Amino acid sequence: MNGYRTVILLLFVALSGCVQTRYYELGLPLKKADSPDPAANVTMADVMDSLGPPLRLSTKPAGYIMAWEYWYISQITVGFSPAGADFLSMDWGSATAKGDFLLMSFDKDHRLLTSHLQEWDFNAGGGQGVQAFVSAVDMVDIDDLLQQLPPHQWGFNNLDELPTALNRDNRLDSGQSGIEQRGTSRRVGQHALEVN
Repeated sequence: MNGYRTVILLLFVALSGCVQTRYYELGLPLKKADSPDPAANVTMADVMDSLGPPLRLSTKPAGYIMAWEYWYISQITVGFSPAGADFLSMDWGSATAKGDFLLMSFDKDHRLLTSHLQEWDFNAGGGQGVQAFVSAVDMVDIDDLLQQLPPHQWGFNNLDELPTALNRDNRLDSGQSGIEQRGTSRRVGQHALEVN
C-alpha cells in the first residue's frame, strides 16, 4: 500500500498543472408552475406579472408568441505540464449545460392559447490535446504605424461614436486643422478630445 502512495506523490510532484472551472447562469430558473393551463383563462398581464417581460417575442397572424429561457453552463479545464516543462502542455476540458425553455402563445385579445415548458440537461462538448508552446513576441510596438491609410477611413469617420465624432472637423488626417505624421501619439494634441 505504501508503494501506491509513493507513486501518486511522485506523479503530483512530476506534473505541474492547473484546474479551471467556470459557471455561467443566464436567466432565471423555470418550473412547472410557471407554465399555466390555457383553460384557466390566463391573460398576458397575469403571465408577465409572474415571469416578467419575455426574453423573446414575436407576432403572428393570430396573436403573439413569447418565450422565457434559463441556462446553467458548467465548464472545467485541466492542464498539466510534465516535470514542469513550460514548452509542453497536456489539456482536457469538458462542458455541460442544462436549462429550461418556456414557450407561450397568446391571441390578439392577450389570452393564453398554448404553454409548453421544455427542460434539458446535456453534455455541451469536450476535448483533449497536447500543445507545444513556442513564444514569439514583438519587441517593438508598431501597431500605430500599421493602421490603414486615411483615404480608407474617410467615409467611415462619419460613423465614429461620441466624443470622437465631435472632433471630426479637427481630425489631423481628414479634417480642417492641418495634418499629422503617422506614428504620433494618440493621447496628445488634437486627439486628447477623443480619449474616453
